[in-house]
Amino acid sequence: MKIEIKEKREVPLLSRTRVQATAEFEKETPSREKIRKEISSLLKTKEDLVIIKHVYTKFGKKEAKIIAHVYEKLDDLKKIEEEHLLKKHFKEEKKPEAAEGAEAEA
Repeated sequence: MKIEIKEKREVPLLSRTRVQATAEFEKETPSREKIRKEISSLLKTKEDLVIIKHVYTKFGKKEAKIIAHVYEKLDDLKKIEEEHLLKKHFKEEKKPEAAEGAEAEA
């Protein structure tokens, strides 16, 4: 997978940067997790501060347009972004908490 950043726009009021990028891939559309890792490495930021807002693909093409938000602080990200996007991006963290709660009950 190859990602190229097309545009970066600072949004100081929301303490984030809006990134538009294109991705070229060989087989299936890459997961949000893979895209997130790649964008965070390109921008030299922590992976937790990146939210993939949209991935637009066209039928039959092996490329996608990506819109991502890169925040300065994790607190700002959790306050501003929608709940369904937070669930998609941070689901790995919630599973261990649920498992710990089940163990405590047993």
